[in-house]
Amino acid sequence: MILIGLPAYNEEEALARLLPDIAAAMEEARLPYRVLVVDDGSADRTAEIVRSCAEGVNLKLVQHPQNLGLGAAIQTLMRTALEDLADGDVLVTMDADGTHRPALIAPMIQKIREGADVVIASRYQPGARVVGVSGFRNFMSSGAALLFRTLAPVRGARDYTCGYRAYSAGILRRMAEVYGANLTTESGFACMVDLLLKLGCLGAVVVEVPMILRYDLKPGASKMQVGKTVRRTLGLLWRHRLRPSREGRVASRE
Repeated sequence: MILIGLPAYNEEEALARLLPDIAAAMEEARLPYRVLVVDDGSADRTAEIVRSCAEGVNLKLVQHPQNLGLGAAIQTLMRTALEDLADGDVLVTMDADGTHRPALIAPMIQKIREGADVVIASRYQPGARVVGVSGFRNFMSSGAALLFRTLAPVRGARDYTCGYRAYSAGILRRMAEVYGANLTTESGFACMVDLLLKLGCLGAVVVEVPMILRYDLKPGASKMQVGKTVRRTLGLLWRHRLRPSREGRVASRE
């Protein structure tokens, strides 16, 4: 079974299109699936839209009473997934804003079947393309990716921040065993880097597939606070280099 996890905050417009697109892609790929939406305290009709799609999509809705940030939504998503996933199952996380296209789920699942623990939909592999993002932001993203690979290399990873990933049930359980309630300690967008660094400490087999990022399909402006995200991510990288976790050191020796 494939569990598709969507952390969502004020995504009523995007989800109305994305959920049927997921259903169509999974039907075409003939993959059994379920959708898990974590509504992170949305102030719009996100929850209502999700419930309205329940007839056409096999889904579950979990709601935070208030907005807690992407990190908390991802943590809730992974904790809920661990309750449902059986051996051989896969969790796929996607942004709920429509920029990640669900047709890529099938090739990501294939990589898991071939032996990967984690598959990243990457902007930095041959064949990838980014549509609708300014040249300056592309430059900043590429520079950040180079910095991550230099300061905290994770074998097989080039895109540290993309939220479109597939995780085997086994690696999620391993993370829960080692890190307990702290799957991620980051509240914002830096949580994706935090997760990847921890996966690297665990020796996870990480691979990437090229992604076409359709930022032009995103309704509304980005919710990312760029300055805050940069500061938190740099702080995270610095702490990782200075004080790698005891759990990570133990895991790397196993």
